[in-house]
Amino acid sequence: MLLTIDIGGTNTRLAIFEFGSSILSPTNIRIYNSNLYQGIEVIVKDYEKSLQIKPEYAVIGVPGPVLGGSAKATNLSWKLYEKELKAKLNFSDVKIINDVEALGYSIEVLENSDFEYINTGRHQAGTPIAIIAPGTGLGESFLIKDDNYYRVYSSEGGHSDFAPTNKMEIKLLNYLLNSFDHVSYERVCSGQGLCNIYDFLKDDNICIEPIWLKNILINSQDHPKVISQNALSEDKAESITIKAVDIFVSIMGAEAANMALRFNAKNGVYIGGGIAPKIIPFIKKELFMRSFKKKGRLSDFVADIPVKVICKPEVNLYGLANFAKKKIKIQ
Repeated sequence: MLLTIDIGGTNTRLAIFEFGSSILSPTNIRIYNSNLYQGIEVIVKDYEKSLQIKPEYAVIGVPGPVLGGSAKATNLSWKLYEKELKAKLNFSDVKIINDVEALGYSIEVLENSDFEYINTGRHQAGTPIAIIAPGTGLGESFLIKDDNYYRVYSSEGGHSDFAPTNKMEIKLLNYLLNSFDHVSYERVCSGQGLCNIYDFLKDDNICIEPIWLKNILINSQDHPKVISQNALSEDKAESITIKAVDIFVSIMGAEAANMALRFNAKNGVYIGGGIAPKIIPFIKKELFMRSFKKKGRLSDFVADIPVKVICKPEVNLYGLANFAKKKIKIQ
């Protein structure tokens, strides 16, 4: 029995997979609020106790760099060590990998129905694949073909410098520099990034914040959800939320194409994370692909690259299980 653990800055998801099955199928999926716990050990113990089970192996996806079997979650105070977790939780083996690396391992086990196509393009077999995943933070990874399968490599590209592409984004950068010494893509292309864009539009008097919406945000624990849901609503959508999501999508399109250029990702750019599947109508608007294709002399290079949004629920759990099949030696 394999325990897969997908740690997120907001939620942590756990599920069981049975080794030996040709089809990856998770059972007993449970979701925990990450911020209510001091570490993953407490969550695992509660999960095992509530289900009266004891998995033998565990694979953990962490939002942040993984070095030498240890990791510090970027948007949490948690520190994780493979050897320590193996001993404390009595596992035969524990592996820790980056969460967007886990997402990369899901690509080869997904079906066409698990994607929303943004740009059909033309896959060039054997070339790299790029993944961008806006969620609580901004994750990025890439896949390179090696013989008959892909090797997945994690990246901390989400923390690279934000590069504005128009006058509005230059104003946004200047606004954020008043609060941050370093403005990365994560500051503008994540859940918190959407909130930063919203605050910029409000504080610079570019858009009016309605009182009713302000009151909802004051009483909400999930500002990105409030902003995006309002933008998507047909009868109550406000110009400030629509504008915020439009800017967010434009920035995501530019950075997705940046990744395509960096990695020569002619085999596709995949968009994961918790935000993209919820704002598909905005991503399918002309704005995203216009931003994606706006690469000067390399515009033609990126124009025919396939772009897909990963829509499968709990997709990282599938990636963790696929990683385990490849990397864990079963006794």
